[in-house]
Amino acid sequence: MLDPQVTTAILGAGFAVTSAGLVAQTRAKRALAARCTRLEKQHKIDGTHLAALEREIRHFAEVAMPAMVDVLARGHRGVPVPGLSQEELAGTVVDHAHQAVRRLLQEAVAVTREQIGRTARSAVRDMIDEAQTGLQRCQMRVIEEMERHPDGTSYHQSLMGIDHLVTQSLHTLQRMRILTGSWPGLQRADCTVREIVESARGRISDYLRVSYTYEPRTGETWLEGRVVEPVTVALTELLSNAAAFSDGKVFVEVQAFQTGYCIVVDDGGLNMNPFQRESAARQLGQREVLDVTTVQDTGQLGFAVIGRLASDYGFSPDVTSTSPYGGVRAVLRIPLELFGRGPTAEEIEADRQAAAARAGQHMPLHAGPVASTGAANTTPAQPTTSGGLPQRRRRSPIAAAPASGSAPAPADDPDAFSASLAQLGRTIHDTENTPEGDHLHD
Repeated sequence: MLDPQVTTAILGAGFAVTSAGLVAQTRAKRALAARCTRLEKQHKIDGTHLAALEREIRHFAEVAMPAMVDVLARGHRGVPVPGLSQEELAGTVVDHAHQAVRRLLQEAVAVTREQIGRTARSAVRDMIDEAQTGLQRCQMRVIEEMERHPDGTSYHQSLMGIDHLVTQSLHTLQRMRILTGSWPGLQRADCTVREIVESARGRISDYLRVSYTYEPRTGETWLEGRVVEPVTVALTELLSNAAAFSDGKVFVEVQAFQTGYCIVVDDGGLNMNPFQRESAARQLGQREVLDVTTVQDTGQLGFAVIGRLASDYGFSPDVTSTSPYGGVRAVLRIPLELFGRGPTAEEIEADRQAAAARAGQHMPLHAGPVASTGAANTTPAQPTTSGGLPQRRRRSPIAAAPASGSAPAPADDPDAFSASLAQLGRTIHDTENTPEGDHLHD
């Protein structure tokens, strides 16, 4: 029989062990429960994060990427490109990965467009070169045919109409050449501002509606030959635009200012709304070559042509003002550094003698003053080429400012008009075949 003290000690030790085991078990259960709680919370967090990733991936594939394709590939303006749909993912690996995909898409579209555009522009320039040369030859043959028939006949007038149509076609080819990154295709000698205005006027269909207010002080200022054709093409676009959006007269005047000259075109048609002005200013400020993959309306490329020329040759266009007649006031600002010195006294005398010799060889059948194609009744006349500009080295104006009592033939006088254009054709024929003439880029 055990001693009661021993029994008590054994029971106490067993109770202590049991109590310690129960305490340890309780603590283990509590730790396990806490761990399970943390795991459950983490599982919920991971599930929420996974769901957010799935939503973000679906949003990127179904919303963000199609919007980027609309903007970058299809050229849809104003389409918003959304960012992350789940704000909690900002700055994460997912966000960085999506941004990298966006940059790659932009680069891929840009490279593809540039390759397509370069190939298309090269092909267009090749076709333009051939067509421009062909039209020049056609125009020469028309002029030669005009030489064989008397002035004033219906056949002669038909030939003059064909010549004018060819001139307009040549201008269309020029604008396409410019938009594809090339130069206008013609190199001119120094010309007066008057000659440039008359040439631009003769290149549009409604040339009789253009009224040029001639002043010797500004009209007889000489512009450098390098920029003559670019300024003429830009002014042609402004005149064509003004005539297309108005029914009455289109008024042209040249104004001098401290650092250069302004050619101002006013029309009385519909004015532009703020959206149209913004669009026009954007096109006039365009400095890059035309992206042929995004052209939507080929009939609205005139401002883009002007913008390209202004960027390349240093003059400034503006269409933000309102005309006194209620329409649009378009302005070409030409700085003084683009103007030339004009002809010397020896060149003036040589040109006068050559003009007198030509006049003696070709006497018109009908009396009347010489006028360029589309000349209005406010400026003096001067022989021009098929493009409307004289072909010579440096030449003084043959006809200076008209006397105060002189008046050109009215535009509605058919005999005087026919005689004027007949003389123009003969002058073109003479100047086109001189070695001193301007050169066509073939």
